[in-house]
Amino acid sequence: MLGISASLSNKWTPLFLSIIFWAAVTPLASAFPLSNSNPLYQFDGQVRLRHLYTADEQTHLFLQILLDGKVSGSRHQNHFSLLEIKAVKSGIVRMQGVKTSLFLCMTSNGHLYGSEHYSEEACNFREKVLHDGYNLYYSEHYNIPVSLSSTGALSRNRQLPPFSQFLPLVNRVPLDPVFVDYDFYEQELDVESSDPLSMMGQAPGFMSPSYVF
Repeated sequence: MLGISASLSNKWTPLFLSIIFWAAVTPLASAFPLSNSNPLYQFDGQVRLRHLYTADEQTHLFLQILLDGKVSGSRHQNHFSLLEIKAVKSGIVRMQGVKTSLFLCMTSNGHLYGSEHYSEEACNFREKVLHDGYNLYYSEHYNIPVSLSSTGALSRNRQLPPFSQFLPLVNRVPLDPVFVDYDFYEQELDVESSDPLSMMGQAPGFMSPSYVF
């Protein structure tokens, strides 16, 4: 009998010790949570809607991508100057016109253009934040700064070209409205029915609000 008790005691002792151990460790684990290992969390605010503002003493411009792919400067914020800036890897972003869906891209000689097709070589830019709040954007592949100046490349003394320091400004332009068909609100619902929204197909004219968007 004593042998059986000793055997059971030896069998359950590791379990009790394990319970005691985790009861002691659990409060500490909750106090010091592990950092999330998802690589996307290294990009704070991964997608931003911004207008890139640049200026000199006389001229104030917003970078815009037009429907024909031309990149130019606008005096005011508009639908063509609103850009979606998205991090693609640490310190590297790609920029896309919200109105045109064209990506901001660069040729090997620093010429900017809008493209329907995204290419890492042409459309990836290194984002550098300056102390005054302005940003610089360099082509990751060509190491040429984004600039609205006709002389976009760096000079021999490595001086930045005009209109190459951009201030990302929050959008103030109303976005295009999204069309939503609300006709189902005008129809009378049979509240006495077991299927008031006609999800079973008796009255195809009705639609659940959950499926509008």
